[in-house]
Amino acid sequence: FLKSSEKSFLVRHLPKNLGFSIGLDFRDPNLVLSAKNSIHFRPGMVFTLSVGFAGVPLSDSAKSAANSKSAVKDIKEYGLLISDMVVISENSKSGEVMTKHGKSLTDISYTINDDDDSSDDDDNGKGGAATNGDEEYARKVAKAPDNVVNGKRRSSRLESTNEAIQNAHEGTAERERRQIALMTRKNEERLRELARSARNKGDDGESDKAEELRAYDRTKDYPDSVLPNQVKVDMVNQCVILPICGNPVPFHISTIKNVVLPDPDSATYLRINFYTAGMAVGKDAPANMAKLVQKYAPYASFIREMTFRSLDSHNLTQAFRQISELRKRARQKELRELEEANLVKQAKLVRTKTERVPRLSDLTMRPVFAGRKTQGNLEAHSNGLRFISMRGEIVDIMYPNIKHAIFQPCENEIMVLVHFHLRHPIMLGKKKQQDIQFFTEVIDASQTVDAGRRSMYDPDEMDDEQRERQLRRKLNEAFKEFCRKVENVAKKNGFSLEFDIPYRDLGFNGNPHKEMVFIQPTLNCLVNLTETPFFVVNLSDVDHVHFERVTFMSKAFDIVLINKDFSKQPWRVDMIPNDDKESIQEWLTDMELSYTEGPMNLNWKQIMGTVAGDDRFYMDTEEDEVTKKEAGWSFLRMFGNDEEESDDGDEDDSEFSEGNDQESEESDEEEEQSEFDSESESESDYDADEDLEEQGMDWDDMEREAAAADRQKRKRDDVDDEVDVRAKRRGSRGGAQRRGSAPPPPRRKAAPIKRRRR
Repeated sequence: FLKSSEKSFLVRHLPKNLGFSIGLDFRDPNLVLSAKNSIHFRPGMVFTLSVGFAGVPLSDSAKSAANSKSAVKDIKEYGLLISDMVVISENSKSGEVMTKHGKSLTDISYTINDDDDSSDDDDNGKGGAATNGDEEYARKVAKAPDNVVNGKRRSSRLESTNEAIQNAHEGTAERERRQIALMTRKNEERLRELARSARNKGDDGESDKAEELRAYDRTKDYPDSVLPNQVKVDMVNQCVILPICGNPVPFHISTIKNVVLPDPDSATYLRINFYTAGMAVGKDAPANMAKLVQKYAPYASFIREMTFRSLDSHNLTQAFRQISELRKRARQKELRELEEANLVKQAKLVRTKTERVPRLSDLTMRPVFAGRKTQGNLEAHSNGLRFISMRGEIVDIMYPNIKHAIFQPCENEIMVLVHFHLRHPIMLGKKKQQDIQFFTEVIDASQTVDAGRRSMYDPDEMDDEQRERQLRRKLNEAFKEFCRKVENVAKKNGFSLEFDIPYRDLGFNGNPHKEMVFIQPTLNCLVNLTETPFFVVNLSDVDHVHFERVTFMSKAFDIVLINKDFSKQPWRVDMIPNDDKESIQEWLTDMELSYTEGPMNLNWKQIMGTVAGDDRFYMDTEEDEVTKKEAGWSFLRMFGNDEEESDDGDEDDSEFSEGNDQESEESDEEEEQSEFDSESESESDYDADEDLEEQGMDWDDMEREAAAADRQKRKRDDVDDEVDVRAKRRGSRGGAQRRGSAPPPPRRKAAPIKRRRR
């Protein structure tokens, strides 16, 4: 085979044998599958077939496809081994493969060993541990990092902490650079997508046209029991016949806004309000009626309301009840038509009758039928799945309608489940559903909240835990085997179906609806499947992710996942702990989803309305194609584009470096001059001290001068006290002194002191 496929160079890399037999011993040396063995095959023998290659050189072209940091770059040779356990049966000519594990590309794992040097060292050490001991120690010291910095030995614990902090900063910077490039590429892709959708978008004018209302084609079709002065309700044709000037005039029920029957007094009144132009139609108005009002508003006259009076309350009361009931029926019919508007007709299920059907029993379905717990069996047929409840209710799920199939094993939850996210909703009872789930509880929910204290040495308690672990393992294996069989059945009939398993290691706690749940990412989605309502976000529908309330003060933040369809509101996940921010951002970068951060919550309803009306949202220029602006969701970035700002700063420095030098020189001169002025002013305050220094006064003279100054100060204080006493006396004798009176006489004794201080 290798020679015929032009792979003859691999012949020399084949193993010496192709497996061995398994019996009483794991490997029977007498039944090795090699060219030297002459024993014949017999029914009932079990063999392990092993086919592979060893020592195949790895070319440089194959290494170039790997990542620059990958360990594959250091590999020179590789090996490959594929093994299966086969039993020789009596009826079939070929053996039966007993290995039940998946063999698809997603199920293959590999391990690269980089311990060749250590193994070589160990081998060498066995031969001469005493002789090569110094060499091994020298090699170890040479490879060890130098912990001596500036003559001080550094702790290995602190060194690892510093390295971790440095690696975190480098990872954050690298992630930011990747995000900037990713956002630029995403903007270009979205521009191309919008251009294609604009070309493929047809004329939707027909869907916006209003349908004319017609209750009767002619007057002969009126009911026979119509009287000239009586309000009549025709439940069949959905209209109300009102008397106007003695003539019966029909009004369609969709034209009536509301009907009011006041409390009767001497007479009974019935007031009917209609939809008219110039007033708010309201969200409960029929869509067709709103289009008709908008169509005829420019030139038609509308009847706003009509009031009827009768001395006999029986007729008007009966008309009020019939109009209310008819409006309720019309509203329910419109809602039902709106629910079924975008439903896609499903194909008919083709049941498998020639072979055994994969089945899971005793399952519970969510959402339920008519508010009751729905239990039954799930079967996999040729083109879809069928769930049959204990009450005979049937739900069919076609393989082509399954967008995402998720299998979540039971680890820390109380249930194991399979979940189907559909491309097109289906009717389940009277409601339209897009997510359907089938699960089995491992333990009762009432037991999980049991607050009773039990001893850890209680044998009954240990038996319960052991049984619970065995039940979890058993259910996980049963659901996993069912998922594998469903994939095989779908693939056999030409359908593509693959079950995803959530990555629990990347999960985080958050509040997508009204309670804290554990949210886990899968290969294509971000999900929470254990609590209702389900939270399933398809990552292919996410245009951008924004982090809100990212501050140093808050302990939690929020995530907003913006839909590519701007007419829909974004998904939200609130109250996520700050410890999960780095891992979430790393995962988003790996999934090639752009994200930004902000310190506050935003009004997304207003933002989405503004973005939906901007045709140049993903472009980096305004309508004049000259003025620069932030493209796409870059305006949500907290600190802007760091690279552009740094580039602009460098350009500014390079362009205005000369001017800045001149300005700096001028500013230096001004500062020197101002410093000189300030020094001169400060020197003027100390003229007296300089005079003393010039005169050369000794300590005795300075003490006498100080004593004289103290005496003058005491005399000045005595004068001030006398003035205050005289002022108080004058105030007590002649009343309060008027404002603006003459000031007290000048202080002659204080003048020399002032002159001295100046």
